[in-house]
Amino acid sequence: MNLWTGRDRRLSVVARALVQHAVVSVLALVVVGATAAITCVRVVQSQALRQAEGGGEVVATRVVAPLVTQAVYDGDPEAVRALDDRVRIRKAGSTIQRVKVWTADGLILYCDDTRLIGLRYPLAPEDKAVLESGGVDSDVSDLSKSENVLDRGFGRSLEVYVGTRDTEGRPILVETYFTADRLRADEAALIRRIIPVVLAALLVLGLLLVPLAYSLARRVARYERERQAMIRLAVEASSAERRRVAGELHDGVIQDLAGVGYALTALDAQIAGLGGAAAGGASEPPIGALRATLRTAQRLVHDDVLALRELTGMQYAADSGAADPAAALKVIAEGVREEGTPVEIIAGELPPLPAAHRAALIRVGREALRNAAKHAPGSNVVLKLAMEGDNAVVTVSDDGPGFDPSVARGPVDGHIGLALLTDAAEGVGGRLDLRSRPGRGTTVRLSVPVPRPPAATAGS
Repeated sequence: MNLWTGRDRRLSVVARALVQHAVVSVLALVVVGATAAITCVRVVQSQALRQAEGGGEVVATRVVAPLVTQAVYDGDPEAVRALDDRVRIRKAGSTIQRVKVWTADGLILYCDDTRLIGLRYPLAPEDKAVLESGGVDSDVSDLSKSENVLDRGFGRSLEVYVGTRDTEGRPILVETYFTADRLRADEAALIRRIIPVVLAALLVLGLLLVPLAYSLARRVARYERERQAMIRLAVEASSAERRRVAGELHDGVIQDLAGVGYALTALDAQIAGLGGAAAGGASEPPIGALRATLRTAQRLVHDDVLALRELTGMQYAADSGAADPAAALKVIAEGVREEGTPVEIIAGELPPLPAAHRAALIRVGREALRNAAKHAPGSNVVLKLAMEGDNAVVTVSDDGPGFDPSVARGPVDGHIGLALLTDAAEGVGGRLDLRSRPGRGTTVRLSVPVPRPPAATAGS
């Protein structure tokens, strides 16, 4: 049941990732498609306006300007008719919709719709600038300005303003409207050609990325499983460590304290016997027996103090990494010596280490020393702490009876809690080695990499 639940969870993670990829791909198609359409419209408009500007310049300089004489200013019907005939000939068969001639003060001097001649409208700043500089300006207009009240039937148009001069050298502004029907057709044609290609390319790209998205989703799911496994292992290791400490307290310190209580009770009874003997003349308990009882109580209390000191002080030091490995292991070794196991210490200089690395060295050294004292009593133990290449190494060797490492599989029940120590080593990128054979002693070795200090920056 748990297996299928985990598998369903992994499939769910991958499915969510693929759905997210599909949604993002669709949004990308929409955004890129809209952007491509807008770009096509702008490109077509730009080309259409450039073509219209060329046509507008021809109308202004070759058709209109040569016929704008003083007579046109005076309203001479013959002069206006001559200009109008020339404009209408130019309009015939072309895309020109309207031609207007403006003076600098906003007067419509001429228009092919005679109803607009003589009307006056303020020129826009950009139009006045074109008139004064003799330049060209163009735009796509919806003919919504007040001057276009009679032009709105044309719909969307291309407006071209050309600044030129009349026959007297006076500045005039020639405004030519071109139909935008061709513009709309060109826009639609370009969009029909470009958009499918862009969307197809994006769709192919999205499909090509599906395997990558699937692979990444599976990798994320695997990392999530590994993270959950590490959390479970850490919880189990912490629980196992607590059980080990509780077991040692129950089987060691608590039992010893109970023995002290029994010894003190016996001592109290013997002292009471001394009082009774003094009163009734009975034989007294031998002094040697009383002293033996006291020595037993003292030894038990002494042993328990050492055990509690190790379980509290060294446990904290190893877990927090606050202690110096050499100093902490020397304290632990002294405790092992007092229990009757000779320990030789060979401690070299170590560089500054992160707290987690120090904790791993202390923890493995402590467990190896304690197990040597417990399972190889009376053997010779050597503790070595030194640098080997780029690694800090702690090694604990004994010449005791040894054992079969294949039985040391549980986190607590094995000789040195192999699972816990392996976790401690792997947690800092280190390596734990255990070598032992029945009758050939035991060697525990932990090697942890020493992080390199950050390189100094130039000029620092």
